[in-house]
Amino acid sequence: MLAASTSLASAGGIDRSGQFVRALFEEGGETGAYAEFSFGAVSAGASSAGLPVDPLKSYSQYGFAFKQDINEKLSFGIIIDQPIGAAVDYRPFPFAFGISGFALVESTAVTALARYKFNDNFSVHGGIRFQDLGGQIQTFVGGVSPANLTASSDFGVGFVVGAAYERPDIAMRFALTYSSEIDVDLEGTEVALATATASPTAFTATIPASLNLEFQTGIAKDTLLFGSIRYVEWEGFNLTTPGQGQYVNFRDDSITYSLGIGRRFNENWSGAVTLGFEEPGTRPGNTLLNPKTGQKSIGLGVTYTNGNTKVTGGVTYAELGSQNFTATGLNFNDNSAIGAGLRVGFNF
Repeated sequence: MLAASTSLASAGGIDRSGQFVRALFEEGGETGAYAEFSFGAVSAGASSAGLPVDPLKSYSQYGFAFKQDINEKLSFGIIIDQPIGAAVDYRPFPFAFGISGFALVESTAVTALARYKFNDNFSVHGGIRFQDLGGQIQTFVGGVSPANLTASSDFGVGFVVGAAYERPDIAMRFALTYSSEIDVDLEGTEVALATATASPTAFTATIPASLNLEFQTGIAKDTLLFGSIRYVEWEGFNLTTPGQGQYVNFRDDSITYSLGIGRRFNENWSGAVTLGFEEPGTRPGNTLLNPKTGQKSIGLGVTYTNGNTKVTGGVTYAELGSQNFTATGLNFNDNSAIGAGLRVGFNF
């Protein structure tokens, strides 16, 4: 049984995929191989009195995973996802409030993993993650003067390491995974809008480290309890150039929780419901990338299994926490998002 395939990109900071390693534990087919493709789309909204535009914009994302068993103890895998991103746009609202502009940020990560099983209960996993970052941000830099930054990076490199405990007889698994921070060197152009002066720029951004706990256990016949806890060190994440200065600076780490129940109805169909919660940050916002803080969500998913193929569809609705921009007096309330996703998996 699979949980809903949708992961709302409204998690802490500008988190999107969650960087989970669930695919590494999928059973392979006759050749020991498993592959999956996923696609999701999210529509979000935020409003503030005195602001005539909704800054949160829709976006889509994709994912791919492949896992190959080498023998009974050793397996390898590769996961491709889009771990962080932002899509907000305050235009055509003027710069009078100091937060106007837009932010379009995207990333891609390629994670190569290996897993070694000591026995049926204990295993370790780890590998290397390659991740890039790029996009465009237009905002008041340091709350003083408007500027436009366009930059992209080559792939930075980090590592992943983790361990798992399993009891196959009751479908129990606890998997803990640490992902290191990744430094990416960005190059691009920034324009001081007051003078229309364009200058080349180069700087380094550090993508924060994270810790994931994924768990599941059977609680009754054909019934599975599952969930996750994700911690990300967003505090200190910033985009600061040597020219115009600081465009982004997050002030809080984030912890995101999910808990769900899955139920197999027959050989072909199963369903799941998932609840999510993210603790609100204590900051007043100081970056237009994130006009909300915290969230509560509910997701519904259904899986159809036929032979070696599993197709999962899911939908998630989230209430996004309020955000206050103290420098501008704008308060974002009644924020929400809805996402839908599809995942197709094959074992062969």
